[in-house]
Amino acid sequence: MYFVSATRLKLRSIFFLPALFKADSAATRQLVITPGFVKGKQLFDKGLTFWTLTMWADADAMKVFRNSPPHQLAMRKLPDWCSEGTYSHWTQESDEFPDWYTVHDKIVSEGKITKVRKPSRSQLSKSFPKPQWSKTETKYKPV
Repeated sequence: MYFVSATRLKLRSIFFLPALFKADSAATRQLVITPGFVKGKQLFDKGLTFWTLTMWADADAMKVFRNSPPHQLAMRKLPDWCSEGTYSHWTQESDEFPDWYTVHDKIVSEGKITKVRKPSRSQLSKSFPKPQWSKTETKYKPV
């Protein structure tokens, strides 16, 4: 059984992109060395929208990463940087990644909203568009 964590963020402005990329780089370096990390992938989508999908040995392993300094520091900035933020967790038997449309469906139907200071209408109604790009996907594996 694998624990799956999915997130979707939408930046409010292109001006936050350099800071997000710096935070993402630091978090990714931590991600790949966190015990219990199985694999992950990330999608840079249209409209400054970012999707992540990670698989873990269990929920506790994911929480170790979530509570690590690189991730925590980024999470403190997201309410200012983003107009939309959601996440969803589930378990599955297979170590195969679900496609991005399945991730979207999980986030919309079961996801939890992350607090942002200037929410978009989509954030308030939890009505997010499906991913539109796939060529900007990056995959990660443990080191």
